[in-house]
Amino acid sequence: MSDVEFSMSASFDRSLFWEAGSSVRYLVARVNARRLGEDRPVARAPLNIALAIDVSGSMSGARLEAAKKAAVGLAAQLTEQDRLSLVSFGSDVVVHLDAVTVHAGTLPMIRQTIEALETSGMTNLSDGWFTAVDCAARIAERDPRMTPRVILLSDGHANRGITEAGELGAHAHQLRLRGVLTSALGIGDDYDEHLLRGIAESGGGRLHDAEVTSEISTVLLGELQDISLTCVDNAEIILTTSTKLRIEAVGRGRLEERDGDLVLSLGAIQSGSERVAVFKVICPILPAGTQLHFTVTARGHAMSEDGVIGAGAVQLALTAAQGDRNSAQDRDDEVAEIVAKAWSAHVVTMTAKMNARGAFHDAQGFIRQELRHFANYVHGLRCGPALVQELDLLARRAGSQISPRMRKEMVLQSSLAMESRVDRRSMSRQSWSDRMRDGNS
Repeated sequence: MSDVEFSMSASFDRSLFWEAGSSVRYLVARVNARRLGEDRPVARAPLNIALAIDVSGSMSGARLEAAKKAAVGLAAQLTEQDRLSLVSFGSDVVVHLDAVTVHAGTLPMIRQTIEALETSGMTNLSDGWFTAVDCAARIAERDPRMTPRVILLSDGHANRGITEAGELGAHAHQLRLRGVLTSALGIGDDYDEHLLRGIAESGGGRLHDAEVTSEISTVLLGELQDISLTCVDNAEIILTTSTKLRIEAVGRGRLEERDGDLVLSLGAIQSGSERVAVFKVICPILPAGTQLHFTVTARGHAMSEDGVIGAGAVQLALTAAQGDRNSAQDRDDEVAEIVAKAWSAHVVTMTAKMNARGAFHDAQGFIRQELRHFANYVHGLRCGPALVQELDLLARRAGSQISPRMRKEMVLQSSLAMESRVDRRSMSRQSWSDRMRDGNS
């Protein structure tokens, strides 16, 4: 019997769609995981962690010293059942620790090795990452319990090796399918938040931010705590439809087509946490009374077991209706509020991305177009006025340069909201919109 309770619920915001086509309906799936008997001591699964640390020139001084201190602190939390690898990447890539067993006898050597790191030149992030993957993956090949977990620490932009965010995200996706999970910690104000978010999101991990060097250790140990609390890894939602439809995942990564189904990765789920996915369904032209059928299931890998666990299946349907009946139907406001928050987070993230590349006119046009539809959708919702005000504020600012720090707060806070995660930084932050209203943009 499994010691993990894994469950899922799913529902649409409305059950009818207009027979003439182009109606948009939103499906919300909520996945929960909980370790049973949490009041009893539970042996932690062994950890297989590879740190890939940026040692390019911009990391010199306080940033690298703080990263080294954080790595030493993480090593001190590991035990003899765990393995630690350390790779540095600058102009060159160097393996300093290759799946070393952590215990009292090796800790002095591990500490000395970490403290000897020095900066050098460019930022070959891709080769550093892939090398760290190789270190952790070799251990997992010998012991399937040792899930490979790579943590990238960087303060800049990839400028050697593979540098394109989409290609790196695609590699992260393929690695996740092979069981390798990647999280990323961006340091300071100059790292590429969209590149690191793409790697973490596609790689089944988490994006973290350390605005100041004193937070690097707090955030890295927070990632270790997240890993320790994880009870389901590689969670996925599988959506099966009776008819091929245009479906998008709102505010999340790619929807993968697999054996005729649509699969969305949710990554790791900590005990007692919930992951939410919102699917946008564009309905076709169909005679009134015709139904579209959907089956929603979830699956993942239980950390305490060797095998896949599942949840569901939830059967749902949308029905084509004539215009007056379609217009008169009720909306599930609880579901609609989840949709609104996911939609808003997506708009904020996309606007930040366009603003970062200098496409100010495009960013402003995008958010204004989205805002017209969004304001209509959230009318009557309790959260509606505040979300509309936030996006209206952003629409006014998106036409000019937004500071790198503000963009990072926009992306990180949207990611935290979408994934129901805790901000692991040591200092509390204003919301990005409050900072923007105060003129701190």
